[in-house]
Amino acid sequence: MLRRTQTPITIRSNRAAARLAVLTRSGRSQAAVIEDALDRMPIPQADDELARRIAEVELILDRTSARNIPSMAEFDASEYDEYGNPR
Repeated sequence: MLRRTQTPITIRSNRAAARLAVLTRSGRSQAAVIEDALDRMPIPQADDELARRIAEVELILDRTSARNIPSMAEFDASEYDEYGNPR
């Protein structure tokens, strides 16, 4: 990636900026130091509660789509007579 197209790195804490300055004294770039730190961090797992809720919603949707839901014309034919009066 060209330097002109990279997003600038913003350090918001003085402690992090000081630590980054120490880690870049050897000539390593800030981006390399940050990429190494990010590579060492574990990727968070999906929230079990969220996964459970998504599974419940998908189950409900599966049940709904599996049901035979009548169209409006079928519903009207079963609920109203030919003159539009309720049966």
